[in-house]
Amino acid sequence: MTRRVVIVQPYVPTYRVPFFERLRQVLTSQGVDCIVAAGVPRGDQAGRGDSVRPDWLIPIQQKTLTVGRRSVDFSIRPTPWLHTDAVILGLEGSSIPVYQCLLMARATGVRVGLWGHVRPYVAPGHPVDLGLETLQMRLADHIFAYTPGGAADAVSRGVPEEKVTTVMNTVDTAALQHACETTQCTVDRIAFLGGGQRRHTFSFVGGLDSSKRIAFLADALDILWGEDPRIRLLVGGAGAERKLLDPAVKRGQVVDLGPVDTRRKADALVYSRAILMPGRIGLVAVDALVARRPILTTDWPWHAPESEYLVEGVSRLTSANDPRAYADMVLRIARQAPVDESASPWEHPTLDEMTRRYTEGVVALLRGTS
Repeated sequence: MTRRVVIVQPYVPTYRVPFFERLRQVLTSQGVDCIVAAGVPRGDQAGRGDSVRPDWLIPIQQKTLTVGRRSVDFSIRPTPWLHTDAVILGLEGSSIPVYQCLLMARATGVRVGLWGHVRPYVAPGHPVDLGLETLQMRLADHIFAYTPGGAADAVSRGVPEEKVTTVMNTVDTAALQHACETTQCTVDRIAFLGGGQRRHTFSFVGGLDSSKRIAFLADALDILWGEDPRIRLLVGGAGAERKLLDPAVKRGQVVDLGPVDTRRKADALVYSRAILMPGRIGLVAVDALVARRPILTTDWPWHAPESEYLVEGVSRLTSANDPRAYADMVLRIARQAPVDESASPWEHPTLDEMTRRYTEGVVALLRGTS
């Protein structure tokens, strides 16, 4: 008999579509109908312009109450976990639907999985939130942690190791890898990338919002302009803080590529010396590993789980959390001769691996259902 699992997401960004399509296909081959239910992006996420509505998506409405800087999710309509064998929601201490689902599971036998960072990577964890999330994890049937650090944190908080799956969160890298391996620095492409010398060119790809610390980046660019105006930054992305880079764009220091497709992202990454990311390192870590370009960052403490994939001194270089120190690191790299990265360890998690791990977690979650 076909079993059903529902995965509830805040919204589905473009980069997540290949994963869900592959997961649905693999689970179908194992007799599991996988449903993805999602709402629409809010706040900074809405400004990124990467939300999609595939035809297999079940739309839901999520209502949130915001008080000051805190938000509480208090309802999801329609209720996506009715008439299903299992449901996977985001781990969030302030989410009322998670508690509703856990209570319903006791009465109906529906299995509950929770998916997320687990460890408080991107913001300081409030003791109350951490306590509530620990309770949620202990009551749930299975935990899907993005990376090994999150999985270890779940176990340290009392979740049995056999109830935790490390999914190794990633994106579909095949197209980017092919584009990086085949890109050619033609005259037209160099012109598109601003025409600067390769050794003085850096890149930034991702959302231009507060989590990426665009104001910090703008301050560092001001310093770099005074020290070496040959340095160029290729920026591929969109977001609410794009305007903070206007002065650097006007003086020709920043080349604004706008949202980039795979080919243009590959051009920008391969043509650059390194990726500038003074703010949150997330899935850009995977882009960096595919393109074999180190990320220049700071010791700011709120990087996302995927930063664990990077190796300090090889795929990640870290400065003090100060625009002057950061600018000095960029200058040092620009003045060094380019090095051959072909022998360096640049392994990255693949979508096939993530799909396999997630599938194993779903099977474990469903274990015991009829």
